[in-house]
Amino acid sequence: MKNLAKFLLFVLVVSAGISLLYDYRLKHGGLKLPSGRTPEKYTLASEPSVDSKQVASLEALNRERRALVKSVVPSVVAVKTSKKIAIRREYGLDPFEFFFPNQRRSRNPNDEALVQNSLGSGVIVTNEGHIITNNHVVTDRQGNQVDQIEVQLSDGRTKKARLVGADEQVDLAVLKIDDPGVKPLKLADSDTVQAGDFVLAIGNPFGFDETVTDGII
Repeated sequence: MKNLAKFLLFVLVVSAGISLLYDYRLKHGGLKLPSGRTPEKYTLASEPSVDSKQVASLEALNRERRALVKSVVPSVVAVKTSKKIAIRREYGLDPFEFFFPNQRRSRNPNDEALVQNSLGSGVIVTNEGHIITNNHVVTDRQGNQVDQIEVQLSDGRTKKARLVGADEQVDLAVLKIDDPGVKPLKLADSDTVQAGDFVLAIGNPFGFDETVTDGII
C-alpha cells in the first residue's frame, strides 16, 4: 500500500511538471501551435424567407403569448430544498489514510452525511405568501420532509419558506413565505377547461428560470 501511494504521488508530481513546462514554452514562444485552417467564405441570406409580421394571425398570437407570460412570471417561483442524509461508513478506504497511513484518524461511522438537493417550481396564490408546489419537491426519496426550503422570486430575491401542508396522493404541497410584496396569480375556473384547449406552462425546470412551454389539453 505504501509503495502504491508513493507511485501515485510521483505520477502527480511529474504530470504537474510537464503541464507547467508546456505552459511556459507556449507563453514564451518556444512552442508553436499548428495554424488553423482559413475559414471558407460564405454568404447569408439578407432577408428572412417569411416575415412573421406579414402573417397577421401569427403576429397576433405572439403578442398574446408575450403578454400572458409577462403577466404570469411575477407569480412563478423557484423552489430549492436540501436535506442531510446520514451515511453509515464502517468499511471502505479513507483518502486521508491512503496517503498518510501512519496518521490514522479516529472517526465515528455515523458522523458522515450527504446533502440531497432538489429543485422545483411553484406559484404564489395568496397575498399572504402561500405557494403551491409539488409534494415530491419538499420530500426526499423516502418520503421524509426536507430540512430546508428556499424560494427564489422572479426578481431574484430569496426567501426562507415553511411547509404548511402536503398531500402525497395528488403530489401537491403548500408553502408560505413572509413577503408583503408578493404578486399572487389569479386562478381561473378549471371546470371551463376542455380537451383541445391551448395552454402554456411556466416554471424553473432544472434551475432554468422562467422556462415557457406550450401544449394542448
